Amino acid sequence: MQRKSQFTDIEGPVHYIDYGGEGSAVVMLHGLGGSHLNWDRIGPGLAADHGAYALDLRGFGLTPLEGNTASMENQVELVAGFIRKVAGGRATIFGNSMGGTIAMLVAAEHPDLVDGLVLFGPGLPPQSQKALSKQNLMFLGFPLLPAVGEAAMQRYFDSTPPEERIDFMMQKMTADPFRIDNYTRESLTEMVRLRNDMEWQAAAYCQALRSISSVLLRRSSFRRIIHKIAAPTLIIHGMLDDTVPFESGEWLARERPDWKFAPLMDCGHVPQLELPKRSLNLYRRWRDQELVTSS
Repeated sequence: MQRKSQFTDIEGPVHYIDYGGEGSAVVMLHGLGGSHLNWDRIGPGLAADHGAYALDLRGFGLTPLEGNTASMENQVELVAGFIRKVAGGRATIFGNSMGGTIAMLVAAEHPDLVDGLVLFGPGLPPQSQKALSKQNLMFLGFPLLPAVGEAAMQRYFDSTPPEERIDFMMQKMTADPFRIDNYTRESLTEMVRLRNDMEWQAAAYCQALRSISSVLLRRSSFRRIIHKIAAPTLIIHGMLDDTVPFESGEWLARERPDWKFAPLMDCGHVPQLELPKRSLNLYRRWRDQELVTSS
């Protein structure tokens, strides 16, 4: 199947990858600072059974801000518009990290568009000080400060070579960086080079981080969102996740014991990149048990 890079218009240009395939739609949402490339190791496999699409959220990948902001509200409406316009009106949403949070918000606010959710280390409220490591402070703390955050992130983007940025992120996001093949590393590095010429990248990062922090830190409100979701849901969470600690995934599983919880013992924050075959197998078993039965 041919992988196609395309744009559509949803209150501005939106880039996405169409992996081809036929059948019910799957729409994939990356995390903070990510892009459609975060799904390249499972997108072709999903296209064997589905119409499979990976979005670049507003301000990330190849999707510009274009007069918009990267707030969670705007991302939710972008995803809802994409499902209506491109994905045939309903989809199973795959979401990693921030993309998982957005997936839950879409399911709560637009239940008519969502067949199911597959959440890979979704962004969740912190359960302890474990989430506040020195590394997380750099990428999840300083950017919260108005103006200071944008300036700090722009300095980091300008001063750090793309290869070094990807090496650092692979060390931080995976349990074993050597699981990430050279082709994927090179693709991710090239995206960093491309984004260095995009004047909105620091603003998008900080806007998105401030917005998701506002959502997650209002714990009572976020719990209500979780309990509004009617769609069948699979949670895949790496036990060695250093970005959204495993205890947060356990909390979500306790909040929604009707959702399927699939811990991965030897995995970090990006199971779909680090353990793509295992991730696909977990999804297919769950789909055959849950989605087929519920439909």
